[in-house]
Amino acid sequence: MSVEIAKSYRPLVHAKPIGPFTATALVGTHSAIIGWDIDPDADREGLLGFAIRRLDYDPKTEKLLSATWLNGQKRFKCDRDAGVDVKSKDAPFQRFHWNDYTLDSEKSYVYEVYPAFGEPCDLKLEPPLKLPFRPAAETVDDIGIFFNRGVTSAQAYLDRFKGARPDQVPDGSAYTWLSRGLKESLLAFIARAERGDTLHVAIYEFHDPEIAAALKRAITKQKAKVEIVAHATGDKATKLNVAMLKEHGLEAHAKLRKKAGNISHNKFVVLLTGDEPHAVWTGSSNFSENAFYFQTNNALELPYPEIAQIYEDYFQVLRDDPKLARAKQGQEWAQDQVEAINARFEAPATFDAQVLFSPVRSDHVIDATIELLRSAQSAVFVSAPFAMEKPIVEAIGKNETRILEYGLVNATAKKKIDGLKRRSTRFITPSVLETYMGRKWDAKAFGQHKIHSKLVIIDPWGENPALLVGSSNHSDESCRKNDENNLLIRGDRRIISVMTTEFMRMFDHYKSRDFINSIQSGTAPDDDKYLKETVEGWARTSFDPNARSHKFRDREVFAGKL
Repeated sequence: MSVEIAKSYRPLVHAKPIGPFTATALVGTHSAIIGWDIDPDADREGLLGFAIRRLDYDPKTEKLLSATWLNGQKRFKCDRDAGVDVKSKDAPFQRFHWNDYTLDSEKSYVYEVYPAFGEPCDLKLEPPLKLPFRPAAETVDDIGIFFNRGVTSAQAYLDRFKGARPDQVPDGSAYTWLSRGLKESLLAFIARAERGDTLHVAIYEFHDPEIAAALKRAITKQKAKVEIVAHATGDKATKLNVAMLKEHGLEAHAKLRKKAGNISHNKFVVLLTGDEPHAVWTGSSNFSENAFYFQTNNALELPYPEIAQIYEDYFQVLRDDPKLARAKQGQEWAQDQVEAINARFEAPATFDAQVLFSPVRSDHVIDATIELLRSAQSAVFVSAPFAMEKPIVEAIGKNETRILEYGLVNATAKKKIDGLKRRSTRFITPSVLETYMGRKWDAKAFGQHKIHSKLVIIDPWGENPALLVGSSNHSDESCRKNDENNLLIRGDRRIISVMTTEFMRMFDHYKSRDFINSIQSGTAPDDDKYLKETVEGWARTSFDPNARSHKFRDREVFAGKL
């Protein structure tokens, strides 16, 4: 039987149904979410889970490169000595989605999802659902989407680099693996500037010597102009910024933002071709070792002159270093000027976006977050590292229970999300997993490992997906006092699919750690250590709309049944 080989990217792929079974894939760059389902009215007797086999192909020659069964750690009691990883054909996934984050856009894939019936350790696999797709390239039509590995790299880092510090690994390979194109995208953006071009940089932490050297090279070798607005309100970040500028001879090209109301928290670069804004690089990443390699961060590269122009207008305000409050009669506040910029932006015809720059006189980023939460029809994904303001928490709590709501916050915000474990709502905080199944699990935290991406995503499987992304931690300070930049993007399926798959990569990683730690600490039921031996044991709540569990909506949403 011939196999369909995907030649190009599609963000959403549906398998041809087989009997009562269906499957859907949400596809990103390095990651994909595979969701499957069985008709609730179908006979589930003897169904012990689902096995997944991944087929890798060369999209040009259609040659099969490899065929592998996806692995898990949970197994049947009869397989208790099977090792750390167990193939899903022997230990099927007793859930309705699985995330694979080892993809390569130079390959095509076919995922085969097999219903597994029978008895533990004597399974019978039914004919598979097939999902053929090709991941997106990081840059398509000059639109780039970049995510580093971030904090989720710990155990995989240990396997590859044996716990060595990144700076002790030859050829910088550990740094390259951790960055996964994030830092490289900024270096390439800087390298694009030619004679007569200009780079305008607005940055909170300017601590990375390689970025500083690239900007110096843009001036001396590429004959471009460079201007930098850097945070400078007298704290530790200020001292490091000043030292980096001085070390690389960039003081004459920098304006220190001393009059910010709180912090100048931006992270963006505008490229002007001649005098015309051409493109912008922006996201959550500071210019530092922690940001590029250890924290979870993202970046977007956008080639739209309209967006580059509005970021350039904002840069011009920052360069003048206006005070937050009125200094003397006739002088505009920073808030006046930024509000005017936000109001006059008109999005490109082919890119539905809204800018949310700060500081302003309202809680505009919080308001936009709440509006997104209220408008969600099926799913909400939130990465809010440090701040979950009370109105946001309340908006999440008021959503209908049919809205699946998954979130990530750092441990410092744990108290704020204590009440967000209800029905279809699950928020996770990072946790350490030192050992598991008799082996060391975590690499040493060489830097400040933490969630740092700031994302709000709604309805990525639906007709009207949306994304809020940028530098802001969604606090009242980030609206009224900080310098911040954010984009509200609607309808761009590639950007939103990539961001969703990367969010779920982080979420599933920390959810798994949380679960394993609960088993090892004795707080989880003893029978949760192994796979269930009956379909009722593992799937009952997934088909009970009245159960106090997220599993019912998790099954529907990830299978694309909204």
